Amino acid sequence: MRAEHDATMLVRAELCERLETLQRLSRRRPGQGFIQSVQSIRRLAAAYGLTPVVRLAEAMERAAAEGGPHRCPTALYLDRLRDAIGCDSNDDQVSQAMIASVSVRLGA
Repeated sequence: MRAEHDATMLVRAELCERLETLQRLSRRRPGQGFIQSVQSIRRLAAAYGLTPVVRLAEAMERAAAEGGPHRCPTALYLDRLRDAIGCDSNDDQVSQAMIASVSVRLGA
């Protein structure tokens, strides 16, 4: 159990580093590198069963594809991704709640 916890902590640390890179990319020039960074976060999270991170990354990819990276509300998604990385619960209800929080903020 301890080894599994340690592995999860390492993965979360790596995801945080990738998220920081993604935040820097979003401030400079979002584009293909931005999408690739989101995909790398999604793939790593999927490999370790971090469902909320996977679902938020998928939603962010869709938003960037539909509206272009410049029209994607990156700050909202990045904030929720940080929350998801630290979240201990990995079920779809948590994922849906986090995605809904982005939608609510978009409508505000």
